[in-house]
Amino acid sequence: MVEVRRISDALKLRAHLQAQEIAHDDTRHQLTFAQWDAEVDEVGGGLAAAGLVPGDRVFLPISNAHSNEMAIAVFAVFRAGGIACPINTRLSPKEIADFAELTTPRFAITDVPEVLAGLNLAGCWTVDAMPRNLAALPDQASLDPLADAEILGTSGTTGKIKGVVVSHPDLMTGVTGINQDRSRSTLSALPLTGSGGNLGIVMLPARGGATAITQPKFDPKGFLELVKEKRPNLVYLVPTMLRLVLDHPDVADYDFAGVKYLMTGTAPLPHDSVKRALALWPHVRMRNSYGMSEGGIGIGTTSQEQVLKPGCVGRLPPHMQLRDEDGAIITTPGVVGEIYGYQKHSRRYWNDPEATAASFKGGWTRTGDLGYVDEDGDLIMAGRSKELIIRGGYNITPLEIETALHLHPAVQLAAVVGVPHEVLGEDIAAAVSLRQGMSATPDEILAYCRAELADNKVPRTLLILDELPLNPNGKIVKKDLVAPLSAAAEARRKLA
Repeated sequence: MVEVRRISDALKLRAHLQAQEIAHDDTRHQLTFAQWDAEVDEVGGGLAAAGLVPGDRVFLPISNAHSNEMAIAVFAVFRAGGIACPINTRLSPKEIADFAELTTPRFAITDVPEVLAGLNLAGCWTVDAMPRNLAALPDQASLDPLADAEILGTSGTTGKIKGVVVSHPDLMTGVTGINQDRSRSTLSALPLTGSGGNLGIVMLPARGGATAITQPKFDPKGFLELVKEKRPNLVYLVPTMLRLVLDHPDVADYDFAGVKYLMTGTAPLPHDSVKRALALWPHVRMRNSYGMSEGGIGIGTTSQEQVLKPGCVGRLPPHMQLRDEDGAIITTPGVVGEIYGYQKHSRRYWNDPEATAASFKGGWTRTGDLGYVDEDGDLIMAGRSKELIIRGGYNITPLEIETALHLHPAVQLAAVVGVPHEVLGEDIAAAVSLRQGMSATPDEILAYCRAELADNKVPRTLLILDELPLNPNGKIVKKDLVAPLSAAAEARRKLA
């Protein structure tokens, strides 16, 4: 029997126990556990034969169009003893170059070789021509089970991209036995280069034996067609994707009978999306989750009662705390503080000791997220600490305002930011996009907000845009909205 010391060992054992069952399905072809394991050994040996030594970084700009190859490449790097560096191919050339400069990869495997132009690499292969040499595969027992496994690029929505280091013990958390439950499958369109897609979907079959089905490129109709065709037990949609699915004109015509769970997370979940989803699919158990690349922490709702609370992500567990600006633990219900998470195998930023010291201490990670605990002990999200708007001395969280904006029947997506104000310090500005075929004026939307919010929380400036800027993980890039909203706010004050 295989000794399971690393996540790649767990795959080897599953290949023995579940050889002909489907591990990954990228809708082009299916990859059984036995096939996945065999290809991982061949490519891992090929990397070693090319000169990879333990600790070498392997750059992996691979799109979801080749998600099966991503799964092979990541685990092949593990088997060769290297450190996998997945990076989203939709990032800007500068962001990709920055990540390469940070991680200094020796090798690369990609399906978009043009993004690697100018990089100093000892070897670069396309996904359809990965190096293979089974005879050169290192003895797996010789590889350090405590070594670094991956460097995940942060989303890059604020400042220069950072690399979050994930160790092999971190990946092994929860892999204490080999579950042979072979009836489960998960459908998602998450980029396999981010925390949710990489740690959740790429690792899923090896960790739990379930089938991971990945849509090559998200589109609402295509996702609904895959639900109908593949009949997954669980679907995972980030909030922006969920809204687009719910807004599809034929959504009610698609069979969701086989879906037991609808998971969402990675960004604030608009409350009206919850109500619409539960009305459309009353048999589905909807769950809202919270986690982050840096922390390695994760919680989620466990009941419909929790998911029906706006902003609720589940009961605050012992490994998470709320702290005030001085670092003191908050125990009073209703008091907003920064969320901290404890992890046995703490993460760090690659080659950035200053940022590591600021965010990681004694196993505790500063998340930068704000929240409070209600009377039931549930954690309610209140936004990002860096996004907190201080208007005339009052702390205002954008999430509360965005929740109100999303209640307007014409609003599809909404984002709220603070803009400079000579007297108040900051003022509130919002940008929204509208659902297809619907119309509304800024005054109509603001009138709706006045019925939902205190006067000092109603945006003074509101722009209706054709679309809001999204990063590859489906999160709104608020920093791109600050300049146009600041200009609009200044223009409005001059006219007043």
